[in-house]
Amino acid sequence: MMKFSIESWHIREANHALLAMFGCNSERECEQRFSELPASTRDSIRSALEKNRIVPEQEFQAKKTDGSEIWLHFSARVIEGDQYAHAVIIDITKRKLIEAKVSEQAALLNETQDAIIVTDESGRITFWNRGAELTYGWTTGEVLGTALQELLYEGGKEEEHRLLLEDLLQYQDWSGEHRHRRKDGKEILVHSRWRVIQHKNNGRKTFLVVNTDITGKKRMEAQFIKAQKMESIALLTGGIAHDLQNILAPVAMSIGLLREELKDRTSLTVLRAVEESAESGLQLVRNILTYGKGIIGERVRLELCSLLSQVLEIVERGLPPDITIDEEFNFTNCPVMGDMSQLKQVFLNICVNARDAMARGGVLSVAVDQCSLGQEDLEDHPDGHVGSYAVVTVSDTGIGIPEDHLDRIFEPFFTTKEGGEGTGLGLSIVLGIVKSHGGFIVVESILKHGTTFKVYLPSAKERELSSAG
Repeated sequence: MMKFSIESWHIREANHALLAMFGCNSERECEQRFSELPASTRDSIRSALEKNRIVPEQEFQAKKTDGSEIWLHFSARVIEGDQYAHAVIIDITKRKLIEAKVSEQAALLNETQDAIIVTDESGRITFWNRGAELTYGWTTGEVLGTALQELLYEGGKEEEHRLLLEDLLQYQDWSGEHRHRRKDGKEILVHSRWRVIQHKNNGRKTFLVVNTDITGKKRMEAQFIKAQKMESIALLTGGIAHDLQNILAPVAMSIGLLREELKDRTSLTVLRAVEESAESGLQLVRNILTYGKGIIGERVRLELCSLLSQVLEIVERGLPPDITIDEEFNFTNCPVMGDMSQLKQVFLNICVNARDAMARGGVLSVAVDQCSLGQEDLEDHPDGHVGSYAVVTVSDTGIGIPEDHLDRIFEPFFTTKEGGEGTGLGLSIVLGIVKSHGGFIVVESILKHGTTFKVYLPSAKERELSSAG
């Protein structure tokens, strides 16, 4: 504490604590320390005391006798009838160093790409770094004071959060994978690490959360595993197909010779059955080889709407009366480069599957549209390329596909139909053809509500423009 003149800053009295704070031996030395304060600091204090007779609090730096700097918390008041101001001065150097360290650490936390979040014991957010802003889309100002559960664990995920907190409070830390909702409504997969921080000074707890967005990583891993699986199946089936072809080819070639030797009706009937079986087997082999290495075929400019009209004419002949077709061709001029017979096979197969899924009747919808896809639109489709696409959407109102089957429907020999109703090669060949045309397929399905296939094929217009350039 000290007592000083407002005009001259002459120190009338100074206690031992103030002298020790500055490392002074006398009040005169201490007075020198205050005289070296910046003029702006001294003037602001004098002005406040003259006008309001009080300086509630002010923080500034000063120099000790040895030249080192200290931070001071300064408050003063002019007592009625006294010409001097009475000041209380506290050394806050240690606090300022801690604050600077915290600010430095906070700046470092803001540089990391991980989402770092701190909540109080009630779960309300007290810290939200720049990584969290980038990961989730909310700014710091939007989330401070908000309950983390309400922000990231809505929509049926409350139980996950409850179980997490139970483990966290019991074991003091927790890690695992959770699905969180972003501000834009998209769902992301994060690897989440939680730790309880116990504060010794007040006994309170805070929760430190570090979340890493692993959505892209998991997607790439799944795509890699799927590609390896499909490649292994292609190698296996390709080898089997070649062996089957070697077995069946001599049988098929011998039928003509046997027909010349056999004349009775019974023998010819048996021979026709053998011929049909051999041809069926060879067709199966050709389908397997199509899946394994694809068919290049010709690439000519095709009007997609015209091709689909031809396919739907064929499909309509085989539809029961309780299934109707709904056509929505938004673009009549929608050219692609492709093989007509192969693309007909693609859409015929998808439409027939849709028909078979509507045993109790329904609506088969076929739409043609165009779109332009950027890199972010192709995250789930590494074979796709940025540019314009023709999109054919085939939807049914049938039984739908179970979620655990969706990832397998393009595998060869996988089928949901009963035994004898299909080989399971149809969709695998469809995918092979679409890929060989530079496209990809998206499938969405809801049980008891129906299935939608979206076939994306590169637009011929863009290919022609790129070739011309």
